[in-house]
Formats: sequence, C-alpha cells, structure tokens
Amino acid sequence: MSVLWQRVRGRRMSVPGGPVGLRLSVMAMIDAVGTGAFLAVSVPFITRSVGLSVGELSLGLTLSAAIALATAVPIGILADRIGPKKVLVGVSLWRCACFVLYPFVQNLWQFLAVVCLLGLVDKAAAPMEQALVGQVTATEDRVKVVAVLRSLRNVGFTVGALLGGLGLLIDTRVGYGAILLLNAASFAVLATLAHRLPILGTPAKSLRRRFSVAALRDKPFLAFTGINAVLTMHMTLLSIGIPLWIVEHTKAPAAVISPLVAVNTVLAVALQVRASRGTETIAGSARALVRAGISLTVCCLLLVAAPKPPVVLAVGVLLLAMVALTAGELFQSAGGWGGSYLLAAPGQEGVYLSVFWLGVAVQQIAAPLVIGLIITTGTAGWVVLAALFSLCGLAAPAIGRWAVAQAERRPQQDAALAEAT
Repeated sequence: MSVLWQRVRGRRMSVPGGPVGLRLSVMAMIDAVGTGAFLAVSVPFITRSVGLSVGELSLGLTLSAAIALATAVPIGILADRIGPKKVLVGVSLWRCACFVLYPFVQNLWQFLAVVCLLGLVDKAAAPMEQALVGQVTATEDRVKVVAVLRSLRNVGFTVGALLGGLGLLIDTRVGYGAILLLNAASFAVLATLAHRLPILGTPAKSLRRRFSVAALRDKPFLAFTGINAVLTMHMTLLSIGIPLWIVEHTKAPAAVISPLVAVNTVLAVALQVRASRGTETIAGSARALVRAGISLTVCCLLLVAAPKPPVVLAVGVLLLAMVALTAGELFQSAGGWGGSYLLAAPGQEGVYLSVFWLGVAVQQIAAPLVIGLIITTGTAGWVVLAALFSLCGLAAPAIGRWAVAQAERRPQQDAALAEAT
C-alpha cells in the first residue's frame, strides 16, 4: 500500500501547478462532462420533447449568441474590479440556475427566456477561467496548466457525450431532464471548487478602482487577437469543413469521418502539454503561432489533393490533413494562451482576456459561412484560406515585437495620464 500511495502522490504532484493544478483539473473534468452531456441531448430535447422547429431553435441560439457577444467585455471589466474568482463563481451559479429551469421549458417563449439568460454569461466563463489560472498558479506554470485543462476537457467532453447517449437511448422527457439537471449540478460543484481556490499574492491591491476599456484601444493586442481568431478556424474545419469536403468532393467513404475525428482527439489529448512548451515568452508564443499557420496551410493544401486519388490513397491524404490540422490546433492553442497572458496589461487581465476570447467567438459565428463558401468554390477557396493561414502565422513575431515596444512605453503613458488628472 505504501508503494501504491507513493506512486499516486508522485502523479498528483506531477500535475503543473501542484495541488492547485490538480483542483483545476478536477474542475475542468466536471465542467466538460456536464457540458458534453448537455450538448448530446440539447437539440433532441428541444425538438422532440418541447416540440420546437429547427428554425425556432436557431432563433434562440442566435439571440443567445448575440447577447453573449454584447456582455463579454463588460463582464471582463467587472472581473478587473472585483476579481475573476468572484465573477467565475457568480457565472457558474447563474448557469446552474438556468439549467435547473431548462428541463421545465414548455414553449418557444420559455425557451427564448432561458437561452437568453444563459447568453448573458455564455462567453464569460472561458476568459474568467483563464484569468483565474493566472491568479492561482505561478507565472511559469500557467500555460502548462491551461494545456493540461484543455486535454482533460477533451476527455471530459467524450465521457459527457457517452452519458448524454444514455438520455438519447431512453428518449423521454424525463431522461433528457435528468441529463440537463446533471449539467446544472456540475456548475454548482464548479462554483464551490472555484470559491475555495487560493489566490497567489495580494490580488486586492492589484484590482482596478475604475472601469477601463483600454484593451479596445490596444492595437497590438487587437492585432494578436485577430490573427489568433483566424487560426482558430481549425475548429470549424474539424466540425464542418473536412466532413463536408469528404462527403461532397472525395472518393473516400463518409465512414472515415469518425476515425479521423478520433485521431484528432487522441493527438490533442496526448500532445497538448508538449506543444505548450516554450510559450512562456512572447517570442515563444509567436513561434507557436507561426507553426500553427504553417500546419494549417499544409492541411488546406492536402485537402486540395484529396479528391484526385483513389479511395485508399485519398484516405491516406485525409489522414495526413487531419494530423496537420491537429498540429495547427495544438500550436494555436498554446501560442494564443501564452500571448494573451503576456500581452494583457497588468491589472486589466479580465477585460483583455474577454476581448481575446471575443475574437474566438466572432470566428465561431463567421467561420461556417467562410467554410461553406470554400466548399462551394473548391480548390481556389482552399488555396486562399491556406494563404490567409500563412499570413496570420507569419505575422505573429512582428505583432509580438510591436506589443513589447508598446508595453515598454506604457509606464510613461500611465504616469503622464496620472499627472494630467
């Protein structure tokens, strides 16, 4: 028993961030399992149990997304005033309450009310979690911790989808309601665990006493956010672009889509932490984004070649494209996390990270339209997208140097502003 305990203890302490990193890992798993289960049953619940049409479902989700985009930055500003931990606890409890109401939705207006209430905080959770990691872990550990959390989330989403599958098998309102309440419970647990996390240093002294939207005027940071948002299109390529391209333009059978997605998931879980190495500096984060741009460029060019060869060779080309896509995903994630931490102005991490994640949210809305156009235009569209990925990746080092130069001037600018006021 003593040997076994030593092994368990050694594995525990091997988690970046030590005991706090372990707590964050548990939080990530609980959150991902609940969310994965919800995603598996949400559409069948609304269309089968509530009886809404696809158009009514889309209307609700669109309104929720619009509200989420509008509230992300104000919530980030609030976090800089009271601290991301308090905001994350509040957001988690809000989501818990909304998902407690979700199973009792009976009509369109109730559905709209619930999803719009969820939209108020929908885009706040990710930046608040990232900001909180920055406050509860050492500077040299934070990107590694976020990488571990992302790997665990991939596992958690899979487990949650399996749990959601039980609800789909039961296919009753009671079964769907149980899964929805499970998701509500996950947010209650998340709020409890977040509340107990110890903050490093004395955050009360670093909280700003006035509201600021300086992040919206920080041109280097906005440029970094922009190229990162473009590179996050790998998410839409995975979920929409590659499956549609396989079905409509290649000789490969549609059955290969699931194994290819599984390859992406396994590689993302296994290699995310390794891909984050060296991103603790702005130069290192920029190099990761360069690699992301090159990898995604290779993926696009391989997809151009996929329709031409016979079935077996086409599957091989698609496999290589998926590996390149996964590499782009890993490097983009690591470079984006590292850069967003390092480029955020001290004391304004909440609003800066909210703006950073807002760029990702805008991409999630626009990318399906772009990918749909690319699928329609074919080779020319993929080549243009490849060039865009390359341009954004290669621009990262110059943007990083620009941001460093501006950061060096910031103390003098702040001092001048203080004298003026």
